[in-house]
Amino acid sequence: MANGTIAFDTLSTSGQITGTAKSLDTDYLVSGSAKVWVSFDGTASSAASRGAFGVSSMDDNGTGDYDVNISSAMSDANYAIVVGQGRYNEGTYGGQYDISIATVATTSLQVFSNTVGAARADYSYNAIAFLGDLA
Repeated sequence: MANGTIAFDTLSTSGQITGTAKSLDTDYLVSGSAKVWVSFDGTASSAASRGAFGVSSMDDNGTGDYDVNISSAMSDANYAIVVGQGRYNEGTYGGQYDISIATVATTSLQVFSNTVGAARADYSYNAIAFLGDLA
């Protein structure tokens, strides 16, 4: 089976969508979407991914210390990183948690999962998205 190329400037639908939402400029689609994302359980023995896109592997370096390895390199290390974290179905809600960014590279990202007191901790819900250009 041969692979081909489809080229277009606007993606449109003739379906049930009404108003101006029926078309989307492909530049916006390419530039405005996450190139890499992952949702993972940090309480598992090896940072178990719930779902991911553009992630080749993850490393669990110890309590609250993770590497996300990217399948296709970013164009530079200045991409935007969006994170979310918390407890998920653990019966304990509230409190403050944060993910601090430790090391940013074009092919990986190291993050630390912390409590409000800055102690490293494993949390059951972690989500990271990478926004920028691929190399």
